[in-house]
Amino acid sequence: MFALVFLQASIASMLAGACTWLMLRSAARAWPGLVARRTPWLLGVVAIAATLALGLLPGTARLSIVSALELPAVLAPAGQDDAARAGAVSSAIAEEDAAYDEHGATPIEPAPALLWLGYSWLALYGTGLAVATARWLHARRRLDALLSVSQRLDHFDLAAHPGFASLHRKLPEVREIDAPIAPMLVGLACPVLLLPRHLRDFDPVQQRLVVEHELTHFARRDPLWMHVCILLQAIQWFNPMVARLGQRMAWAQELGCDRAVLQGRPATQRRAYAAALVAQMRMQAAPGYGHALAFGGRVVDAVAARIGMIRDGVPATPRAVAGALGWAALPALLAACVLLQPALAWRLEAPAPAPLAAAAPASLPRWQAPMERLRVSAFFGILHAPTGRLHGGMDFAARTGTPIVAPADGIVVSSTSNYLGEDKWGELVAIEHANGLRSLYAHMDKRLVSEGERVRAGQQIGTAGASGKATGPHLHMEVSRNGHNIDPQDLLGNLESNATRTALQRLKTSRAS
Repeated sequence: MFALVFLQASIASMLAGACTWLMLRSAARAWPGLVARRTPWLLGVVAIAATLALGLLPGTARLSIVSALELPAVLAPAGQDDAARAGAVSSAIAEEDAAYDEHGATPIEPAPALLWLGYSWLALYGTGLAVATARWLHARRRLDALLSVSQRLDHFDLAAHPGFASLHRKLPEVREIDAPIAPMLVGLACPVLLLPRHLRDFDPVQQRLVVEHELTHFARRDPLWMHVCILLQAIQWFNPMVARLGQRMAWAQELGCDRAVLQGRPATQRRAYAAALVAQMRMQAAPGYGHALAFGGRVVDAVAARIGMIRDGVPATPRAVAGALGWAALPALLAACVLLQPALAWRLEAPAPAPLAAAAPASLPRWQAPMERLRVSAFFGILHAPTGRLHGGMDFAARTGTPIVAPADGIVVSSTSNYLGEDKWGELVAIEHANGLRSLYAHMDKRLVSEGERVRAGQQIGTAGASGKATGPHLHMEVSRNGHNIDPQDLLGNLESNATRTALQRLKTSRAS
């Protein structure tokens, strides 16, 4: 069922992207200086990626506060091994359908149309990921081609270059090329500063400011964060809000470097810097190299706004405010996306109310049904094929969230998710009744009673679910008398008329053996 889970996680990721974008845009209106802060936009991309990852983890949906998303389902065929079924369905579905839970619950699988939708999306995602990878490789080859024809500047060349005059700071490897490109930082582990030879035609002050801009990127480790953002964008190529946040982060990096370079400089140097930006954009042939930090290369469409901010200055926002917004947004978004992400539940058509046709033995009382409608998906005492053990209770197919009630008066003796020190039972409630009887209800979605609480017949004790080791939503019910398991039908009446065909076939096979 991974395909449907991945589809659900992808939808949750897009919803998280929309929420993140709206939140950060609202924050940027309140604090205009936020547009020049890298942290909030980068953490927004990380939060959305984490939402996608959390949606794929087992058990995440149990934290949700949203009702389960019920989807049409069919009962998996019984009595067929993996090899026989592999020709009909994919191996992933075969493994899921063949894996009964430890109490013999009948597997439930999504309707074929839903499986087709899930696998179609998985195939489309793989295609999109391949295209994104191909684009990255193409951009990498273009940059490698530029580096291969460039000339490395040694210590003497740098000393004679006007852009490095009176510059006392750590330098990366510097190369120069006779091509109409933008000055840029290329690479991740050891970035290379690639300069066009036409930069020497600029005013010496402009050259120093342009070089300072790129070296500020180097000092802030902007290439590293840019590559992280590009990777997360490739993984989430289907989410348009991730691309928008990535653009905002690139914009914030450029503005942040502009602000650092121009801080405390006179208006004449600000104007010279803006003129250098315009001149550079006029000269370069290709306006962008998506995997390099280029002076003017990634913000061509917003050049007018950038020049205005260079001239007037970027509104100040305290670093603490920007950092707090970013780091507070990350856990808040993750928590919201997990809590608001619905679980998948497979819906079977509910049968008519189960009649209590057969009277219980004289020595035992008559109990009411634990759910309004009962449909048996596994009978008591059948042989559990994978383990060779007998089924110690009865399984009833049920939608997630279906109310479960106490069939008789009693005292709750256990209400736990770790019954007998094992988590295979999931959420479980056990009730002690009169006449030495005890009932147990496993794989519940929610428990509504506590240990030691006295309950009345018909009082709700929880809801059906698929917690613990279960292949789908159902109720596993066991009844014991004086410590020995008995057939729940001894108290509920004959339920064979309200059983699935698979359950009846397995019961017939078990009786024949």
